[in-house]
Amino acid sequence: MKYFLGKYYHTLDAKGRLSIPSKFRKATGEVLYLTRGLDRCLFLFPEEQWESFVEELMTLQPTSGDARFFMREIASNATDVSVDGHGRITIPTELRDLAGLEGEVLVVGAFDRIEIWNPERFKSYEGGFGVSFEEVGETLWEKPKKKAQDGSGDS
Repeated sequence: MKYFLGKYYHTLDAKGRLSIPSKFRKATGEVLYLTRGLDRCLFLFPEEQWESFVEELMTLQPTSGDARFFMREIASNATDVSVDGHGRITIPTELRDLAGLEGEVLVVGAFDRIEIWNPERFKSYEGGFGVSFEEVGETLWEKPKKKAQDGSGDS
Protein backbone atom coordinates (compact mmCIF):
# COMPACT_ATOMS: atom_id res chain seq x y z
CA MET A 1 0.00 0.00 0.00
CA LYS A 2 1.14 3.51 -0.70
CA TYR A 3 0.69 6.10 1.98
CA PHE A 4 -1.41 9.19 1.48
CA LEU A 5 0.78 12.19 2.29
CA GLY A 6 0.50 15.95 1.94
CA LYS A 7 -2.14 18.68 1.82
CA TYR A 8 -3.95 19.80 -1.30
CA TYR A 9 -6.50 22.54 -1.82
CA HIS A 10 -9.27 21.77 -4.30
CA THR A 11 -12.63 23.30 -5.13
CA LEU A 12 -15.91 21.53 -4.49
CA ASP A 13 -18.19 22.23 -7.45
CA ALA A 14 -21.90 23.07 -7.28
CA LYS A 15 -22.82 19.38 -7.71
CA GLY A 16 -20.70 18.36 -4.72
CA ARG A 17 -17.90 16.86 -6.81
CA LEU A 18 -14.34 16.91 -5.53
CA SER A 19 -11.25 16.13 -7.53
CA ILE A 20 -8.98 13.60 -5.82
CA PRO A 21 -5.35 14.79 -5.96
CA SER A 22 -3.56 13.02 -8.80
CA LYS A 23 -0.90 11.68 -6.42
CA PHE A 24 -3.65 9.95 -4.43
CA ARG A 25 -5.55 8.53 -7.41
CA LYS A 26 -2.90 5.93 -8.16
CA ALA A 27 -3.44 4.28 -4.77
CA THR A 28 -7.21 4.56 -4.49
CA GLY A 29 -8.84 2.34 -7.10
CA GLU A 30 -12.21 2.97 -8.73
CA VAL A 31 -14.42 2.65 -5.62
CA LEU A 32 -13.75 4.40 -2.33
CA TYR A 33 -15.58 4.51 0.99
CA LEU A 34 -16.55 7.86 2.45
CA THR A 35 -17.79 8.40 6.00
CA ARG A 36 -17.89 10.75 8.91
CA GLY A 37 -14.41 11.27 10.33
CA LEU A 38 -13.13 12.52 13.63
CA ASP A 39 -12.61 16.20 14.45
CA ARG A 40 -15.40 17.27 12.04
CA CYS A 41 -13.80 16.07 8.81
CA LEU A 42 -14.60 13.21 6.42
CA PHE A 43 -12.61 9.99 6.03
CA LEU A 44 -12.11 8.56 2.55
CA PHE A 45 -10.73 5.02 2.34
CA PRO A 46 -9.61 2.77 -0.50
CA GLU A 47 -11.38 -0.59 -0.29
CA GLU A 48 -8.56 -2.51 1.41
CA GLN A 49 -8.08 0.10 4.13
CA TRP A 50 -11.85 0.41 4.59
CA GLU A 51 -12.07 -3.33 5.22
CA SER A 52 -9.25 -3.10 7.81
CA PHE A 53 -10.98 -0.16 9.49
CA VAL A 54 -14.30 -2.03 9.67
CA GLU A 55 -12.58 -5.15 11.02
CA GLU A 56 -11.13 -3.00 13.82
CA LEU A 57 -14.57 -1.56 14.53
CA MET A 58 -16.00 -5.05 14.73
CA THR A 59 -13.64 -5.83 17.64
CA LEU A 60 -15.46 -3.24 19.77
CA GLN A 61 -17.80 -4.67 22.38
CA PRO A 62 -21.45 -4.35 21.26
CA THR A 63 -22.44 -4.22 24.93
CA SER A 64 -20.70 -0.85 25.21
CA GLY A 65 -22.98 2.09 24.54
CA ASP A 66 -20.03 4.15 23.33
CA ALA A 67 -19.03 1.42 20.87
CA ARG A 68 -22.59 1.10 19.52
CA PHE A 69 -22.88 4.88 19.11
CA PHE A 70 -19.53 5.15 17.35
CA MET A 71 -20.22 2.20 15.03
CA ARG A 72 -23.68 3.53 14.15
CA GLU A 73 -22.31 6.97 13.33
CA ILE A 74 -19.63 5.50 11.07
CA ALA A 75 -21.99 3.02 9.35
CA SER A 76 -25.00 5.30 8.96
CA ASN A 77 -22.85 8.03 7.41
CA ALA A 78 -20.84 5.68 5.16
CA THR A 79 -21.25 5.38 1.43
CA ASP A 80 -19.27 3.97 -1.44
CA VAL A 81 -18.27 6.53 -4.05
CA SER A 82 -16.95 5.97 -7.55
CA VAL A 83 -14.14 7.95 -9.10
CA ASP A 84 -15.34 9.40 -12.40
CA GLY A 85 -13.29 9.79 -15.58
CA HIS A 86 -12.01 13.17 -14.38
CA GLY A 87 -10.77 11.81 -11.04
CA ARG A 88 -13.68 13.22 -9.03
CA ILE A 89 -15.97 11.81 -6.39
CA THR A 90 -19.38 13.15 -5.43
CA ILE A 91 -19.79 13.94 -1.75
CA PRO A 92 -23.42 13.52 -0.62
CA THR A 93 -25.13 16.64 0.75
CA GLU A 94 -25.45 15.22 4.29
CA LEU A 95 -21.72 14.59 4.51
CA ARG A 96 -20.88 17.99 3.01
CA ASP A 97 -23.09 19.62 5.65
CA LEU A 98 -21.60 17.50 8.44
CA ALA A 99 -18.06 18.59 7.55
CA GLY A 100 -18.97 22.16 6.58
CA LEU A 101 -17.73 21.73 3.03
CA GLU A 102 -18.36 24.28 0.31
CA GLY A 103 -16.11 26.06 -2.15
CA GLU A 104 -12.48 25.50 -1.20
CA VAL A 105 -11.75 22.13 0.44
CA LEU A 106 -8.57 20.80 2.00
CA VAL A 107 -7.63 17.21 1.10
CA VAL A 108 -5.16 15.78 3.62
CA GLY A 109 -3.16 12.58 3.41
CA ALA A 110 -3.37 10.63 6.67
CA PHE A 111 -1.24 7.56 5.82
CA ASP A 112 -3.96 4.89 5.37
CA ARG A 113 -6.81 7.24 4.49
CA ILE A 114 -7.61 10.61 3.00
CA GLU A 115 -9.24 13.28 5.15
CA ILE A 116 -11.46 15.97 3.64
CA TRP A 117 -11.62 19.19 5.62
CA ASN A 118 -13.14 22.62 5.61
CA PRO A 119 -9.86 24.61 5.50
CA GLU A 120 -10.90 26.96 8.33
CA ARG A 121 -11.82 24.02 10.58
CA PHE A 122 -8.46 22.40 9.89
CA LYS A 123 -6.66 25.64 10.76
CA SER A 124 -8.66 25.91 14.00
CA TYR A 125 -7.96 22.26 14.79
CA GLU A 126 -4.21 22.74 14.32
CA GLY A 127 -4.15 25.96 16.33
CA GLY A 128 -6.51 24.83 19.08
CA PHE A 129 -4.71 21.71 20.23
CA GLY A 130 -3.31 23.45 23.33
CA VAL A 131 0.19 21.99 23.07
CA SER A 132 2.88 22.05 20.42
CA PHE A 133 3.65 19.38 17.87
CA GLU A 134 6.92 18.71 19.70
CA GLU A 135 5.21 18.31 23.08
CA VAL A 136 2.77 15.78 21.66
CA GLY A 137 5.56 13.92 19.89
CA GLU A 138 7.60 13.65 23.07
CA THR A 139 4.76 12.01 24.97
CA LEU A 140 3.84 9.54 22.24
CA TRP A 141 7.13 7.68 22.43
CA GLU A 142 7.73 7.88 26.16
CA LYS A 143 8.26 4.51 27.74
CA PRO A 144 6.47 3.91 31.04
CA LYS A 145 8.79 4.04 34.02
CA LYS A 146 9.44 0.65 35.56
CA LYS A 147 8.06 0.20 39.05
CA ALA A 148 10.07 -1.68 41.62
CA GLN A 149 8.63 -5.18 41.58
CA ASP A 150 9.41 -5.89 45.20
CA GLY A 151 8.14 -2.53 46.41
CA SER A 152 11.43 -1.68 48.16
CA GLY A 153 12.55 0.96 45.64
CA ASP A 154 16.03 2.56 45.61
CA SER A 155 16.26 4.77 48.68
